[in-house]
Parts: sequence; structure tokens; C-alpha cells
Amino acid sequence: MITVEALSAREGDCFWVEWDDGPVRRRMLIDGGTRAAGRQSLARRLARQPVDAREFELIVGTHMDDDHIGGLTELLSSPPEAFRTRDFWFNGHQHLLPPDLLGPTLAHRLTDLLSSAGTPWNEEFGGAAVVLPADGDDPLPTVDLGGLTLTLLSPTWDGLRKLRTDWDRRLARRAPAAESGPADLLGGPRRSPSIPWHRLASEYSPDASPVNGSSIAFLAEDAADGTRVLFAADAHAEVLTASLERLPGRPVDLCTVPHHGSPYNVSPELLQALDCRQWLVSTDGGRPVLRTEAVYRSGEGRHPSLRTMARLILASPRPTLWFNHRVASTARYADPFLAARLGFRAEYPLPGEDGIAVLVGPGTVTRAPTPD
Repeated sequence: MITVEALSAREGDCFWVEWDDGPVRRRMLIDGGTRAAGRQSLARRLARQPVDAREFELIVGTHMDDDHIGGLTELLSSPPEAFRTRDFWFNGHQHLLPPDLLGPTLAHRLTDLLSSAGTPWNEEFGGAAVVLPADGDDPLPTVDLGGLTLTLLSPTWDGLRKLRTDWDRRLARRAPAAESGPADLLGGPRRSPSIPWHRLASEYSPDASPVNGSSIAFLAEDAADGTRVLFAADAHAEVLTASLERLPGRPVDLCTVPHHGSPYNVSPELLQALDCRQWLVSTDGGRPVLRTEAVYRSGEGRHPSLRTMARLILASPRPTLWFNHRVASTARYADPFLAARLGFRAEYPLPGEDGIAVLVGPGTVTRAPTPD
């Protein structure tokens, strides 16, 4: 079984993962949320962890967005007592093509911290990029963490090349990464019409962001009982789909919703490739909702998208949605009438909880107690 804690990561991701390898309890950390989340939620979680159990098999910075690596820069800047990791996966600028220039602020900061501290960095890949083989006929890379096997699903070399071009362009401008999709916003409240769930589910266009396309995503499988969890980061749906279609067609017991529920990262084809009914959504809503959906939910954060949620809910019978924040954009799914009409279940953090924790087994996901 695999325990997944989705910490309160603001608009980002921070997943604390644990599993048993015989008598040994092992753990990994996937992203750190925003810098504020790193100073707060992640710092509190580490403080609760016994000093003699602060070693990680792996820490992953899935890609260079601030809401994923911000908290990791805080962690490495002021590591707690006895903290260490056996490996740290992050594709820095030097992994994209032959190195020359340095990149955007937080990604540059993270690479400096990894280098200066002598942290093992992409060691499972010989210090090179964490990336799928250039030859599509080669098998997907697998890594044994001791009781847990990771199968890499993203990124491709094409994704890293596009990131390199984007990284250098923004370095010249000193501008932040652009949000994928149209950036049209709507101001002012208005009466919301009824939501056409089935029509919204059919509306899909792919993510064009080079940053998201560089995301490290993988399938984790427990060696003891075969439990499978897909950690999707902000990866492109088309890359995930192509990788999943190369694997045996077994169910995935839990999937983190790509890109916090963005409408551009969950395609109908991905849902067909994924036999999954349990979905973990990590977001506090983020920036204001896009105009295309604001007519239905003015004043909310843009994540998770109605279009994505419609696809998740309608793609399989009786799915369960696990949220690590209860905010305006997620609380609508607590409506028992909506849940009964569309056939889903929604779970949220209990009062006083810092995010949500789940225990994942073959065909089952239940609420796990959060550490004291």
C-alpha cells in the first residue's frame, strides 16, 4: 500500500509519499509547492517527522514552475536536522541541451542549491536529464526505490528542447513563465447559468506550454501488492497517453490530476488510457477563472476547470474526487444533489488538517490519518 499526503501547497503540488519495504518505511517527496508553502506546510510536516526518519529515497522537482519548486528551494536553503535524500530529480538548464546560459530565478536558485550542497542529482540517470529515451522503441525507464518501482512517463526530448528555447527567451526578457491557454479574464460578478456538464466535457484543446511539457511524471507501483499511483505533475496529456499505451492495461488506483485540473492537460484519450476512478486534486484555486468558464462561476480561482472535472466525473462510474483545499472552485462538488445527479463522491480535508492524506491499495483509496 502507498500513503500519499497532498500537503496544503497553495496553487501548486507537494506530495509526501510513504510505503513499506518489508520492515523498512521509505518515503519520497514530489515537489514543494510555492515558497510560502515550503515555509509553512512543508516545514510543519518535516517538523512532525521524527528526526531519525527524515531520509528520503527520492525528491522530485517535476519542472521549473514556482508553485512546484518554490518550497524545495526553501527546504534546501534551511534543511531541518538529519534531512537527506538519496537522489534528487530535477532537469536544470544544463540538462536541456549543451549548457551555456542560466535560467529563470527559482530554477536557477534550485540548481545552485543542489550544486553547492553536493546533493545527489539525477543519479539514477547518470547525472543527465530525467527523460524518456529518444528512440521510441526503447523501453520506458524504470527505477527501483526499494519496495516501490517508478516508471517514467514524461518528459520527452522534444519537450525538453522546447523548454530550452522558452527558457532562453524568457531569460532575455526576465519575464515569468506564461500560463498555458488563453489569458482572457473577466471582472465583475454576474448570475451564473446552469452548468452544461456534458458539453463542457467534450471541449478540449491541448496544453502548449513548454514548461509544462518538461514535467517529470511517473507511475509508482508497490512491489508487495501491486498498488499503482500516477503522479502526473503538469505533464502534457498527449505524452502521458503515449507512454501509458505502452504499458500493460491494468487499473491505476489513484491519479493526481494533471496541472491542478487545467482544461488543457486532461484529454479524453488520456482518460481512455487510464483505468482510474480515484482522483487527487491539488490546488487552492490559483489565479482568477478564465472568461470561458467565468460565466458559470465568476469570482472563483481557475483551477480546477469545470471542463476537466466534467471529463473526470463522466468518464467512469462513481469516481471519487480528493481535494487538498476546500475553496470556492472545489467546494461546489460537496453539493450532495450535484453528486447524486452526476454520480461521484468528493472528499476534503477535515477541520484542522493541513491538506489531505490517503491510503492507496489495490482497487481501494481511503482517508489516512494525518501525522500528529
